[in-house]
This record gives sequence, structure tokens and C-alpha cells, in this order.
Amino acid sequence: MLRNGLGEILTTESASSSRIVDLFSGSGSVSWFMASKLDKHVLANDLQEFACVLARAVVGRTGPLANDRLEQEWLGRVVHCRSSLRGWKTARALDDGGLPIGSWCKRARELCDRGNLGGNVVWKAYGGYYFSPTQALSLDAMLRTLPRETETRTICLAATIVAASCCAAAPGHTAQPFKANQTAGRYLREAWLRDPLKYARRGLREMCGLHARRRGRTSRLDANEVATRLNERDLVFVDPPYSAVQYSRFYHVLETIARGYCGTVRGAGRYPPRVERPTSFYSRPTTALEELRQLFRSLSHNGCRVVVTFPLGKCSNGLSGEQVVAEARRYFQVSQYEVESRFSTLGGNRRNRVARQAARELILVLR
Repeated sequence: MLRNGLGEILTTESASSSRIVDLFSGSGSVSWFMASKLDKHVLANDLQEFACVLARAVVGRTGPLANDRLEQEWLGRVVHCRSSLRGWKTARALDDGGLPIGSWCKRARELCDRGNLGGNVVWKAYGGYYFSPTQALSLDAMLRTLPRETETRTICLAATIVAASCCAAAPGHTAQPFKANQTAGRYLREAWLRDPLKYARRGLREMCGLHARRRGRTSRLDANEVATRLNERDLVFVDPPYSAVQYSRFYHVLETIARGYCGTVRGAGRYPPRVERPTSFYSRPTTALEELRQLFRSLSHNGCRVVVTFPLGKCSNGLSGEQVVAEARRYFQVSQYEVESRFSTLGGNRRNRVARQAARELILVLR
């Protein structure tokens, strides 16, 4: 959407603002765009730590980093570290054995269930499920060898999150992992053959050249709470949740990597305890509308200018584009645009629904 009208609107609307606030920063794409293109402070906020790490990798820096040096130094340490980890040789032999996917999966889980191997969080929680044993140890080695210096540590952690996202053996985002059966087995094999270091390099190359024109910051707070602290000098970007399923259910793997720890996982989805998964009232059909109303009320009371995006149709959390427009008009003068977009179905698959679907998307400018 940044190339489909949203970027131009944000640029125009930011002209009279001293700060830009991304209340639901998610993947960080909008925060990255605003920080690197506009001479404004950016505050990127989200309930989940992995989203804050991704945003901070760009928003928190005012100069480029040498990706060649990071690839050589950090990823060089990763290669050395993982080869020294207990279980690496066995994992390599298993992953290179050319076994049928059912046997590979069974033996991978048995291997990863044998023990913690000295605190390797990805191996313990997700090895043999979302990741093959070698992928799990590669990701654990990335976490073990993160640089100490803040900026380089953040961008290397962000690259680790990118690598995990690209390699996770699951439909959609990180829904339940593919099963080793006739239908999904080939997708599991394809995912397990991906090299996490390849995707970490790709992430470094994308992020190292990006940086903020003015140093911004991130926060991990409820969006409605943040909204109460804003003022008339803030341009606020609002892309609220539209799913009735809590987003932490689909991103818990990335959240574990961002935090570096995970409680005891359970079930086919390897979910950590509920207390470790942040929840949003926007993903509850009984409260989503009132949450949106309170948000618009706070932003209007504080004199903020606001840009909102939302699917035009009705979403599973009960909100529809028409309702979002109606609520906005209670507190603001509204300029409304519609664009073609693609949205995530959060765990969709090719059998009952694709992971991303074409849709009409609303862009609202609230003054």
C-alpha cells in the first residue's frame, strides 16, 4: 500500500507534524518508510516485542551499517558456534539423510526432545516442528552470538527474526506447523530445506542501508494507552487488527526469538503459556468496536491528525470498513480513499482459503 497511495498520503499529511506515530507497527514497513523518507521523529508501537525489534532496527539508527562486515563477523561466528553445539553433527546427518518426510519428522522430533542442549530455546520449543534440527540450531547460534553494541545487536536480532519468519514450516504466518502427511509433507520438506543464514543475509542487506533521518524510538504498549499521550503535533498512523484470532497465536515463534526465552510449549501449535502471549481487545468481537471508538475519541480530543487503513469488507473481529468510517465521522472530518490491496488471512492455506487475498482497502485521512 505504500506504493499504492498510502506513502504519498503519509508524506503529505506529515508536513505540519513534528512526529509520526505508528500505533500498530507490525512488520515495521510503514515505520521504516516514514523514518527513512521523512525528516520526522517516528514512534513505532506494538504489543509484541518482535515487532518493536524490527521497527527499531531502522527507526533507532541515523546512519547506515556495513552489511558486508556484519555478514562476515556475525554470521562467521554463527557458523563456528553452531558447529560446536552438542547435537549439530547428528542433526546434519539426519537432515542430509534423504529420509521420507514422515521418518525425517519423527526422528527430528525424537532428537530435539532428548534434552535442552544447554538452553537452546528454538531447538527445545520448535525443533522438529517449525524448524528442522539444523535450522533450530542455526537460529539458536544466531541468538548466542548477537553483538553487544546496541545498534548492531538490534539489527542482527531483526535479521534472525526475518530468517525464522522465512523458514518457519507453516502456512500463513506461523500457524500450526505443516504435518508430515501426503498433503502437507512436501511443504514441510521444502521449508526444512531452507537455509536460515541465507535469509539472515538477505535481511541484513535490506536493513543495513536503511536508517532514520531523525532518530526515533519504539514502545511495547497498548495502542489506546499511547493515544492518550499524543498531541496536535503528532501524525498518527492506525492500521488496527482485523482478526478475531489473537495475533500472538500466529507470531509466537517470532516473539520467542525476540525475547530469547519461552515457557513450556503445548499442543500442535507449540504454543507457550497464555500469560506469555499478549492479547488485544481489538481481536475480540465483543470489544473491538468500543476499542476503536475510544481510540478515535482520544486522538480527536488531543487534536491529532490521523491516517487509517482497514479492509473495506467485514472482518472476523466484527469490524467492517463501513463501521470504521462511521466511527471516524463521529470525531473527525474524513477524507476517504479506496485502493486495491492484498491482506493476510492469518493461517490460510490453499485448501480452504489462500494465505493472502485480494481486497479493497480503505485509506482514511482524519482531521
